[in-house]
Amino acid sequence: MRVLDREFQGTVRFRTVEHLEPEALAAVARYGFNSHGAVGYRGPRLFYRAADHRVNANDLHERLREELGLPLDCRPLATTGPGP
Repeated sequence: MRVLDREFQGTVRFRTVEHLEPEALAAVARYGFNSHGAVGYRGPRLFYRAADHRVNANDLHERLREELGLPLDCRPLATTGPGP
């Protein structure tokens, strides 16, 4: 996910929660994950959710691009100015 953080710098915020923290345990229960997963929100709207070993950085990249209306390669945008 760090690669995505660099590519989308300034437009998205990534946050990792350690697996033993109460917030992580609550998220596992809330989203129906077996042990871990990834979720993406834009404001209050959930636009990406993948559980356990179905988490895929390429899928998340595609959904982020679609959500933000960005071209396939966002690196030039991320380094030349603020995001949408």
